[in-house]
Amino acid sequence: MKLTFTFMIIFLFLGSTVLSQEDFSAKPDQQDPDEIKTLFQKGKPHKKPAIGYFIGPEFAYTQFSGNKNVLLLGLNMGVTVDHWLSVGLAGYGIINSGNLEYDEMVYDDINKTWQSANLYGGYGGLLVEFTVIPRSVVHVSFPVLIGGGGLTYMYRPEYVNQYDWSGLQSVDWDAFFVVQPGVKVEFNIVKFFRIGVGVSYRYTPDLDLQQDKTTNLIINQFNANLSLKFGKF
Repeated sequence: MKLTFTFMIIFLFLGSTVLSQEDFSAKPDQQDPDEIKTLFQKGKPHKKPAIGYFIGPEFAYTQFSGNKNVLLLGLNMGVTVDHWLSVGLAGYGIINSGNLEYDEMVYDDINKTWQSANLYGGYGGLLVEFTVIPRSVVHVSFPVLIGGGGLTYMYRPEYVNQYDWSGLQSVDWDAFFVVQPGVKVEFNIVKFFRIGVGVSYRYTPDLDLQQDKTTNLIINQFNANLSLKFGKF
């Protein structure tokens, strides 16, 4: 997962650069403690307590066992309380299952050969996120997802048309509990839009697919995350 850590280091450097350029020369009595600073437009004061909301996509790169490169597409939504605490829902799904092919997963009795199968699935649940110095242009947040998901191996018999999705058959499947803590550097672009980059770790203690090539550690891996947030913060 060298790519994941390289990705994080680059954006941590960018974040520290932007933060170092922020103007703190104004006198304390001239600074509004409730002003949310942004890169491209002046923020506006928020009345306390501030109840906001957010929604947006999240993209993630990770690897499953067998050095399989995996792309995840997610959606996050929820409410923000007093700028620093967010509570909502998050869900992620595999979007490149066509490349997650595992050899010799099922025996074809008709052709008397072993066939490969592809991995499909996703997960989601409750999202809780704590943000440090949320009014700064660049700040750090700590999201935690707690929920569940499911994975399934599916294959298409050789006699089924490759474009017939109804012809896919499940080899094995399992549901699992998941916890995914992370850390993220977030940039206030304008008052209603934020971009975040970070890393997270996905832990699934009870995944139990019966195929010999699948272990409980198949998806216990780090993610490199890119999130877009739209809303009132």
